[in-house]
Amino acid sequence: MEVKFYPNLDEKIKYVVIVARYKDSFVFCKHKDRTTYEIPGGHVEENESILDAAKRELMEETGATKFTIQFVTYYSYNAYGALYYAQIEELTNLQYEIESLYFSDYMPIDITYPHIQPRLFNYVIQHANIRYGSNFKRMIAGALYDSSKNDKSLHQKAVVKAMEYNNTKPTENEKRREIIQEMFGSTKKHFYIEPSIRMDYGFNIHIGDYFYANFDCVFLDVAPIIFGDHVFVAPRCCFYTAGHPISADVRNKDLEYGYPIRVGSNVWFGGSVVVNPGVTIGSNVVIGSGSVVTKDIPDGVIACGNPCRVIREITEEDQKYWKNLEIAYFNDINK
Repeated sequence: MEVKFYPNLDEKIKYVVIVARYKDSFVFCKHKDRTTYEIPGGHVEENESILDAAKRELMEETGATKFTIQFVTYYSYNAYGALYYAQIEELTNLQYEIESLYFSDYMPIDITYPHIQPRLFNYVIQHANIRYGSNFKRMIAGALYDSSKNDKSLHQKAVVKAMEYNNTKPTENEKRREIIQEMFGSTKKHFYIEPSIRMDYGFNIHIGDYFYANFDCVFLDVAPIIFGDHVFVAPRCCFYTAGHPISADVRNKDLEYGYPIRVGSNVWFGGSVVVNPGVTIGSNVVIGSGSVVTKDIPDGVIACGNPCRVIREITEEDQKYWKNLEIAYFNDINK
């Protein structure tokens, strides 16, 4: 299932979602019964207009008391919804089911609905009239930006650190860990990356626990690249968040964009996989070697090809087959 957008719609609208900014940051909320953050929004009540629902949800979920709001588009996933953009001018204390707010240049690493909310967020970035405080903030958010205006030392630092990493000896594991922890936006306890590695900035790369990447991987992280836990990356895989306008006239003015890549947990990438800008890959997924992933991949499937497509689901029979081999392996080595 994929998110679809509509400029006009006659269907009943069940949900409203509001991408909002306060000062120069986006605003995300965390419900009291959840551990993840999300874009403000919720149900349209009976006999309530869609705009009134959007205003109410924004006030209830962010504490906004003064704001401007604009309709962006309709969308569908499991049901039909309306998407808005809001600029918040004043906030007050949270009074409803929201525990806390998160202010960021982009969506949090841990989000509640990873297969839908990045798509809604990116659509607003591309279609709403948003003012950013800097060219750098435009880049992080996924808006069109001038690649020549960013602080060049940020990229140069990443290149230098990658060179340092790639020149380490196999015995210098602690030094390698320190370099990755210094370069990446976030890491967990267990990870290992074989040299060589290439990246644009490094701080936009976030890896989960038990992350492994084999030789010669490339991370073009002008936008965030986010991996869950237990992700295995085979040699020469490339994760590209960077993109360029189709129009040569615009492209030749050094204007470009970056759309984030999100990968769930328990994912295995075969060798020489390319993941394109804006792709979300679910959990418990195998991506076959040589694939070019241009669209989202759902949970629990094997997918491969160019363009990458779902081949089949990972079934209970797969689990039983490999579990039996595991049992036989341990029986053999423990004799």
